[in-house]
Amino acid sequence: MTTEFENIIIIPYRNRKTHLDYFIKNTVPLIEKCMPDTKVIVIEQEEGKLFNRGAILNTVFKMYKNRTKYFITHDVDINPTEKFITEKYNIELLNNNIQGLFTSVCNTLGGIIKISCSDIHNINGFPNNFWGWGAEDTALQKRAEFYNKKISKFLLNDKSCKNEYMIRFDDVNDRDTLNNSKNHRLYSSYFPTLSNEKKSDLIMESGLNNLEFKILETKKLHSIVELIKVSI
Repeated sequence: MTTEFENIIIIPYRNRKTHLDYFIKNTVPLIEKCMPDTKVIVIEQEEGKLFNRGAILNTVFKMYKNRTKYFITHDVDINPTEKFITEKYNIELLNNNIQGLFTSVCNTLGGIIKISCSDIHNINGFPNNFWGWGAEDTALQKRAEFYNKKISKFLLNDKSCKNEYMIRFDDVNDRDTLNNSKNHRLYSSYFPTLSNEKKSDLIMESGLNNLEFKILETKKLHSIVELIKVSI
């Protein structure tokens, strides 16, 4: 099957214009130079609800199913160097392999990860029902492990050498942590106690298979960058 793109880079976004402007000005030209056949999707969640990183990433996984070989999830405040892009963003993945390019020291798949289109659909993406900050990356790791994906991690956020690979802004601490503990416990504490059948049932309760969303607006920000605003 022929796909349109080698990579879709997905930036989950809301209220980070300064960071987005910097990314488009400084990082997108490097992506153009070093990553042929790549498109950047800035996926913006409308106002009015708690931010749901997992669900809005799912919208792009679903919209671009079978249209790209790989997805790369990407925080807007991280700007990779040309060295990082050339050496790591362009790696080929074997089937059932997931590459954490820049992730937390915790046992999660957050930050910048690269995964094939077939593998993200095989694990049913992220849960759609994690509203507010945190835990969706823990859920993704547990889903990947359940489906026997091999997970490799290149750069963790405690490594001093990370400055060789990126420019990172200080995070904006406006996270609503209301549901963080509840969401975290679901996959870190409850999920391991379940039988395999029950684990599968939980994964299929919420994810790409039952995602609902509405596209509100699309806008071209650059020749390879499109902003898509969604209601979820």
